[in-house]
Amino acid sequence: MFKPLFLFVSLLFIATAPVYAAKTAEQKSKLNIPKKQFLRMIDTKEEYGRSCESYSYITPVERFKLLKKKNFMLGDMLSESLSISNVDPEYLVESNLTECEIQGIEVSEYTYKEDLEYLGDNIITIEVLQYAYGAGAAHGNGHISHYIYDREYGMEISWKDLFGDDDALTLYVLKRVIKELASEEFISYFKTKEKLLNFTKAGYFAITDEGLLIQFGKYEIAPGASGLPSLLVPKMVLKGYMTQEMYQKCFLTNKQIFAEAMNAF
Repeated sequence: MFKPLFLFVSLLFIATAPVYAAKTAEQKSKLNIPKKQFLRMIDTKEEYGRSCESYSYITPVERFKLLKKKNFMLGDMLSESLSISNVDPEYLVESNLTECEIQGIEVSEYTYKEDLEYLGDNIITIEVLQYAYGAGAAHGNGHISHYIYDREYGMEISWKDLFGDDDALTLYVLKRVIKELASEEFISYFKTKEKLLNFTKAGYFAITDEGLLIQFGKYEIAPGASGLPSLLVPKMVLKGYMTQEMYQKCFLTNKQIFAEAMNAF
């Protein structure tokens, strides 16, 4: 599917001037939904062996409430719920804390946070933020990913589900990624041209109130100073690339879908 696109990538780098500014998605308040908070302190007794782990996640029970059909055995949204790894009791200092005792670079940090980014009548988008800092390191690294689910049975929605087999939207987004986000110098030096098409993979794209959010990771297509590069494809643009049925499913309420059907009669 993507072979012709790689040829197109090379031509675009010649024809366009890349923009190197940071393009991190604008943050807004997330939808209010009950979440589980968990925090623990670990000490392996080795140098730089102390770490603080913080989790904030949507529980399987709350995910289950978001489904329309309660046959949870079919739902990706439930099977992909967070599972916190076990820690050797010898190294577990304390759990369910209100805060960790952090002493500068001597303690590692790990944060995992889920938020309900988008709640429609028929789909939802869950945002996952992860941050890791290794004790003694110069700085930490963060990552944001998104996952879209059909609310009927909680099945994950792929790029192909949203936009079909036509490469038209893929080419449109690729042009914008190269022009607005990517660094030609960075990609050439690290030989990461294939990562320009990562936006079609699960975790890299999201349906939001405004349209389609494309979110890359740090150091994928641009230097670290660019942060987490992202761009938005507005809903009005998406109308030209999605079937009417899929567009309605993503962005309209069931009442609006019904009203449109009545008006078309």
